[in-house]
Amino acid sequence: MVKRLVCLWILLLCSTGLHATEFDSNTVSVRVVGSGHDIILVNGLASAPEVWDTTVDQLQSRYRVHIVTIKGFAVSKAPSSVPEHYLDALRDDLLGYIEHARLDSPSLIGHSMGGLLALMVGSVNPDAVSKVVVVDALPFFSLLFNAQATSAQVAPFAMSLEQQFLAMSATEYEAYVRQAAGVMVKSTEGVEKIVTWANTTNRAIYAQLSREVIAYDARNLLGQITAPVYVLFAYDQTMPITAEKLASLYQSAYAQASTANLMQIDDAYHFIMWDQPEGFLAFLEGVL
Repeated sequence: MVKRLVCLWILLLCSTGLHATEFDSNTVSVRVVGSGHDIILVNGLASAPEVWDTTVDQLQSRYRVHIVTIKGFAVSKAPSSVPEHYLDALRDDLLGYIEHARLDSPSLIGHSMGGLLALMVGSVNPDAVSKVVVVDALPFFSLLFNAQATSAQVAPFAMSLEQQFLAMSATEYEAYVRQAAGVMVKSTEGVEKIVTWANTTNRAIYAQLSREVIAYDARNLLGQITAPVYVLFAYDQTMPITAEKLASLYQSAYAQASTANLMQIDDAYHFIMWDQPEGFLAFLEGVL
């Protein structure tokens, strides 16, 4: 009887793919669904992995999808200790997961900050991934505000912003997030999701990563990426920039990535997967 139970337990482990899901680092945890070629999904700052729900529904019948939870974001428990360089720690833990789960050149898809992390992973270990897919993210976010910016120039502003986030009352913080969400997604439902996720994200982690993302310039890393890089960026006529200037900004920012392929999607804000779900999924089908 005991022998039979042991055999059943072994079969259960193998059938559920527990070897891939048991990874639990200080900064991330991972849930796995589906079967096929491996795809890793990484959400952006203060977002929940549920941002990918429609994407997962579409892909899991043909791919094995690894859905990353960044600890401290949107209800999830914050890390036991906060790394000094959070982006680097997230990058290293994503690489650690790929090695731990013995993934064979997965495709890595990241939205916003997740896109930056995808570029960081692909540059540090080019053989670790087969494709890097970046959803609405520049390798240096501050280019959106100043095309001539440098990390050194924006560092004081980033430090100041971190302190402002920490000093805000709950009411002030929610008002800030709600205003920001209004230009990141078109639907009222989407705005409310973003606000809810931000309100349940660890404030200290949000503030630190905001500082790091604003000041992090990954352009000099792009030349180290050997895998194809697919960049999808959003444009809407209500944005304070022309489509031509936005496309030029992205082309310039990714100039050092010899494998980069850029595509613009219209009538969308930052959360492209919500504003243009059919176009977003068509884009993924074309590059995966």
